[in-house]
Amino acid sequence: MKSLDQTSSSARAIGERIRAAREALCLTQKQLSSSVGFADRQTLSTIETGERRVQPSELVRISQELKKPVDWFIDPFVVAGAASFSWRVSPTVSNESLNDFESRIGQIVGLLRFLKVAVRGPSKALSKVLRMPANPTFEDAWDWGEAIAQELELGLIPSQNLVEHIESKLDLPILFIDDEIGSSPEGISGAMCRLPDLGVIVINRRETLWRRHFDVAHELFHALTWDALPPEHREDPNSDPKARSHKRIEKLADNFAAAVLMPTSSLTKLIDPARFGDAEYLVEIAHKMQVSTGALAFRLFNAKMIDKPTCEKLRNLKLPKFQNEQPKLLSETFVTLLHDGIARGHVSARKAAKALSMTLEQLASLMREYDKSVPFATLG
Repeated sequence: MKSLDQTSSSARAIGERIRAAREALCLTQKQLSSSVGFADRQTLSTIETGERRVQPSELVRISQELKKPVDWFIDPFVVAGAASFSWRVSPTVSNESLNDFESRIGQIVGLLRFLKVAVRGPSKALSKVLRMPANPTFEDAWDWGEAIAQELELGLIPSQNLVEHIESKLDLPILFIDDEIGSSPEGISGAMCRLPDLGVIVINRRETLWRRHFDVAHELFHALTWDALPPEHREDPNSDPKARSHKRIEKLADNFAAAVLMPTSSLTKLIDPARFGDAEYLVEIAHKMQVSTGALAFRLFNAKMIDKPTCEKLRNLKLPKFQNEQPKLLSETFVTLLHDGIARGHVSARKAAKALSMTLEQLASLMREYDKSVPFATLG
């Protein structure tokens, strides 16, 4: 039998999904209440807030009006209504395509959240946030980035340890995704997903190495400042900062990311003091730190280590090609949770595969990719 807390949580989750689906269709509570036969708007309001459980016959009528199957409202992996996303996405991607992609990624995030609780127990009540003044400056963002790089013990080349230490020290999962799990639209770099009990960074694993590093550090800023500085639903990572009307929050995130990946302690150790004016030499430093020449140029210029002509020259020079080996799909942490969750009976392989938009054989291949045993039978 479900506990009172479980019943209340279930009612609240269904209510959040009803509200999210209603708002997606631009319907008011009054309009939906009228179409499903409620006597007044207040009935729907109490359902959406979880104060009143929706009756099965009511949910059927609501699902018909909102054009969603009943299963969508009770699926434990759906995060609509509970999750907020901030995407780094090209303007060529339509809102419709992004919303479709978001719902697919939301299923993966929902599966991750379910498995974390089932296998490891509830998330910690306290999570790390950045302490900040009321009106933070770019200098504040650099200071925060420097401090986080030190606190996470990222070492001389921070990019090399960034993902592993974010996951292990901050309990902030990072998922690498592509079209194998839902036809990723071209132009999506990544996102920060925020739920009340979980944050997840999502990164397109087909991006260049240096772009992936910057996106992870950028989304880390959003993870640590979401409540105080909530980001927009979508931003364009490709446009020139000088040419775009770039929100101040995103500029703060960019400056924070630069300081995380290129702290002054690393720059002073890696760069020969006599060669700060040698742009070709600085390209080698960018390659060593696994960052773009543009990112290094702005970082050195803002730190007053190079002059403007050197900054412009460095920006226009190209990096030698990285050995751009793609990270494995999703992550070691996620696949371990997935393996243990299926093995212990918390979730069926078929339901997990559906949430990942995979066949059972593809799910088995994912397990083998991470050297895991396959804890379920396949047709093969």
